[in-house]
Amino acid sequence: MDEEKSRSESAASGFGWLGPGLIMAASGIGASDVVSATVGGATYGLGLLWAVGMGAFFKFVLSEGLARWQLATGLTVLEGWSRDLPRWVMILFAAYLALWALAVSGALVSGCGLAIESITRGAVSRTWGGLGHAVVAYALIWSARTDIFSRVMKPLIVVMFVSIVVCAALALRDPAAVVRGFFIPIIPRGGAASVLSIIGGIGGSLTLLSYNYLLRDEGKVGACQLRAVRLDLAIAYLFTCIFGVSVILVADRVFFAAGVTITDREAVTRMANALAGLTGPVGFYVYSIGFWAAVIASLIGVWQAIPRVFADCHSLLFRMTPDQRKVATQVGSPVYRMALLGMALSSVPFAFLGKPLLVVMAFTILGSLFIPFLAATLLYLNNRIPFPAPLRKNGWTTNLVLVLILVLFLAVVVLETGGFLRT
Repeated sequence: MDEEKSRSESAASGFGWLGPGLIMAASGIGASDVVSATVGGATYGLGLLWAVGMGAFFKFVLSEGLARWQLATGLTVLEGWSRDLPRWVMILFAAYLALWALAVSGALVSGCGLAIESITRGAVSRTWGGLGHAVVAYALIWSARTDIFSRVMKPLIVVMFVSIVVCAALALRDPAAVVRGFFIPIIPRGGAASVLSIIGGIGGSLTLLSYNYLLRDEGKVGACQLRAVRLDLAIAYLFTCIFGVSVILVADRVFFAAGVTITDREAVTRMANALAGLTGPVGFYVYSIGFWAAVIASLIGVWQAIPRVFADCHSLLFRMTPDQRKVATQVGSPVYRMALLGMALSSVPFAFLGKPLLVVMAFTILGSLFIPFLAATLLYLNNRIPFPAPLRKNGWTTNLVLVLILVLFLAVVVLETGGFLRT
């Protein structure tokens, strides 16, 4: 009976080949990955490629820890925090979640505005283009229909990936430098913030929490699902890594190699125009449409997923019963829709700001602060409880990676603070 229920829930999700890992990855990529990788590549060339690979690997380890916790306990990680950590942790997380949701909504709407302004060559302004995308995304998610969500996300993921990878292949100028940049870690002077932004932005930050709810939607709730979950995550973060590397390759060719400083007004259009110089008008539209697909997929994915995190957090802080929490975290519940409305309305002022790159970079740095917190809590939770076979507590390699995440983020903060004090 349980197996039949699991199969029916999975079929009902309607995602097909679009596994929960790819949905999470597409939600996390969006404007944050594209802009942080673009700024990093434009400013430091190929020297920060290693940060893309490291960021994708870190997100794989963190997501696997989240999934393993849920498969072992049947609880989301928020339920684990509420049960096993002091109450003030959840209160602080709720405040951070509200601030992050405000920032991400503004960043994604700003990114959509940049994208549509580039595609239309300025015929549609970034302000009204961003607001128009926000209205469409809000209406789509408010309908609370998973089949529509999956039908929209599938082509967007294909378009964003294929177009940006094709652009990277056209822009490739030095394969040996790509290998060096990917495998030899360096932090250029003044580049600590870019490193933090890339590692924090690549593959998402707080959007990682959505994987818990996507697994439930797919019916993946038992220990026997571990292998399938790991494969799903490996595919998702390989996709993420290739995408991030591709963006840096294009930015390196267009800005860094040409000695051009990146600006808000030219961030997307100059990338597209440079590709047009290599390939003709096709290159312009391939990049512009790829960027648009990435940010609108992220806007839809985040606005579909994060209200469930809000609902889970709300239900735990107000000590609802398990049955009440189950209802509250469903797509379309009253708490869910209130959170969605709040995210949509908070995005409106950002559409009128003239610094979309600044908004997106601020969001990626803010989002990156969640990564060491998640690593620390997984070190505690996944070493604390007995896991049912074939699941196990963190091995020494997993613990080492989680500690490395904490050390790296601390080191980057110290380096950036020291550079700031010296100046």
